[in-house]
Amino acid sequence: MTGTIPTVTTRLRPGVGLVGWWLIVPVSAVLLLVRIGDSPGESIRWLLTWLIAVLLPGTLLWRALAGGRSLTQDLGFGAVLGLAWQLAVWAVCTALGVPLLQWAFVAGLLVVFAASPTLRPHLGWRGTSPAPPRWWHVLLVSSLLLAMVRTVVVLLRPVPLPPIAATRHQDIWYQLGLVQQLLRDVTPADPWVLGEPLIYHWFATASMASGSVMADVRPPQVLIHQWPLTMLLTLVLAGWAAGELLSERAWAAPVAGALAGVLPGAVQLVDTPTANMSAAQVVQGPTGTMAAVVMLGLVGPTVLILRRQAGPGVWVAMVLMLALATGTKPTLLPIMVVGCLLAGGFAWVAERQAPWRMAALAGVAATFLLASSFALTGSTGGSRFQLLAALRVQPYYQAVTGDKTVPATGNWVLPSLEHGDARMILFAVVLVTYYLLVDAPRLLTLLGLKLSPVRRDPAYWWIGGCVAAGTGVTLVFSHTGYSEYHFLGAILALGMVGVVAVGVNLAGQARPRDLVVAAGAGLVTAIALYLFWPTDTETHTVARAAAGLLAPFGVLAAVGAIVIVGVNRTRQAASAAVQVIVLTVAASLPVQFIVLGDALRDATRPLPPPNIEWRTYLTKEEQSAMLWLRTQLKPNDVAVSNVFCMPAPYRPGCPDDAYWMSGLSGVQLWMGGWAYAPANLAATDHRRSFLLQQSPWPDRVLDSRIAVEKPSEKHLAKLAGDVGVTLIIADLRAGPVSPKLDQLAIPIYRNQDIRIYRLN
Repeated sequence: MTGTIPTVTTRLRPGVGLVGWWLIVPVSAVLLLVRIGDSPGESIRWLLTWLIAVLLPGTLLWRALAGGRSLTQDLGFGAVLGLAWQLAVWAVCTALGVPLLQWAFVAGLLVVFAASPTLRPHLGWRGTSPAPPRWWHVLLVSSLLLAMVRTVVVLLRPVPLPPIAATRHQDIWYQLGLVQQLLRDVTPADPWVLGEPLIYHWFATASMASGSVMADVRPPQVLIHQWPLTMLLTLVLAGWAAGELLSERAWAAPVAGALAGVLPGAVQLVDTPTANMSAAQVVQGPTGTMAAVVMLGLVGPTVLILRRQAGPGVWVAMVLMLALATGTKPTLLPIMVVGCLLAGGFAWVAERQAPWRMAALAGVAATFLLASSFALTGSTGGSRFQLLAALRVQPYYQAVTGDKTVPATGNWVLPSLEHGDARMILFAVVLVTYYLLVDAPRLLTLLGLKLSPVRRDPAYWWIGGCVAAGTGVTLVFSHTGYSEYHFLGAILALGMVGVVAVGVNLAGQARPRDLVVAAGAGLVTAIALYLFWPTDTETHTVARAAAGLLAPFGVLAAVGAIVIVGVNRTRQAASAAVQVIVLTVAASLPVQFIVLGDALRDATRPLPPPNIEWRTYLTKEEQSAMLWLRTQLKPNDVAVSNVFCMPAPYRPGCPDDAYWMSGLSGVQLWMGGWAYAPANLAATDHRRSFLLQQSPWPDRVLDSRIAVEKPSEKHLAKLAGDVGVTLIIADLRAGPVSPKLDQLAIPIYRNQDIRIYRLN
């Protein structure tokens, strides 16, 4: 029998096989969430809401505005644009008092696309983009799965859902309080200080509020587990899209997505001191998480504009994403402006004419920055320019310098350097060098500004400017809570995309063998250093600090020099540069797999019991009481409480950041924690810690304590009449609770730790 061998297709055919392959992602997400304590029903509703109300509208809008270039870019930039759509729709519907009307807007958008002959082609799975190859589906699904596993076991599992007794970062309750406010109001008030406006960048929590209402999922579940997971999916998709667009090569997308969202980390070569391996992904910092995502999303319209490939629709998308950035994080727009200025300066020289498109882009970003300063840049009070203030939290700083001053205190330079001590200056040089080396993979993006063909593309000057701005401003700015590091956090994922794109464009000038050898050298050296390098946790001298922090990098540099110059005998600058990139990025990977492996091992064991001595510990009874109260609140309820600090007992100078009562219940407090209130932050006067100050409203603290500890009919009547107080929440862990409250008010809840009363 004779014949021909049939050709085997290399693409997944549309239909059951493709749908089944992609169903692995949501099914795995639900199973992972259930594994760490979430409800199956809530998890399914949350994921469906994100897919239908965020990802789908954003993808359709990006296709319509930017013209659908590839499915990678449609999904990645669309996922970020979908956040802008979500917030706009949430604002309209919440202002109308009908939050569930958001579903009608989603349906209306789909009807518009289906009814318009021009827009209808964008409705399909691929839209107008060509079908991606088989490897695209395999790698993207694999990337999303690995990213989810890593995020769940490393970041989400250690933070259990209420009301489990646990220690959780106090900022979780602050962010949760904002979600509770934004469920019902687009101009939120401060939940902890009655009558004060909320001046804060709350777009991330507004996104949670929108999803919470649409999916009918409780706010704690959204904030602590579910929103971080879907934001992680967005980060990976946006990393793929940015990598493909910037490098102009489809195969660069999975590499960029992996390094931006799957294995985001720094170059940590030894076991201790540890570097931040989670990038901007932290549960207590959703604004930083969303900032990293938005920064990647900005790559889409910005690169098209800089390369003169943008129509009017791209400018519309640009304005929408900049508006999204305005309320996401105060660090984004300054970084964006610096990037535009650097790209504009390059274009002016290269094109010999004024770069009006870049001037317009910088102008729009600057306008949004100015507008945000009036209402959306909260938590910046008490901040200032202070050279090298960020070094306070670098390894061994306090042990070597003896400087234990609180953030943002001192003069124009770090207090340990004020007197020009040569030893301290040398130590500062060591710490700055360490800071730069840890984030070397991102900074290698700047190599592209010196080498062709990359240096001729204004897009690389923009991303180089952004990376330099985020890295540099961190070293010259001081925030009362070390939030200067959010400048760095905003560009961590962006920097990895940039270095991948630079390396991809230079890779053609190096032999594949050379790149394999460089990658192997980086991996082996990093593993050997992590396993065998001796560490000294008791370091207290400059010499020991320099040896412990810099010597491992010196070993890596020596190995790199031997491999690149000695073994591969590279003499071309471009070839050497791409090998340096490959070796450095490879050296950053082993410790990330070690961290993931340790977390997977720990995931097979029960969580360790919480440390009840830790200041942020909350009992099950405290949390259960507040969750109950959330279901019983009436419109315009206002509560007084005896809880202002963590731990709960009040005393002058206690850490004044107790936000859990409003966070879990949504109740408006007359006086709660005041740490992040603008009045308190400004009152530090660069001399004191914002956590340890007397309240800007001492009369409220006193009256609240009297209401719980020594109440009288007259005092409670005054609070009810003059202030509008309707509830008294008393925590027995915070101090004495008067038994007279049982006669002066109506008891409505009681457990081992909490008493709740309603005033007549």
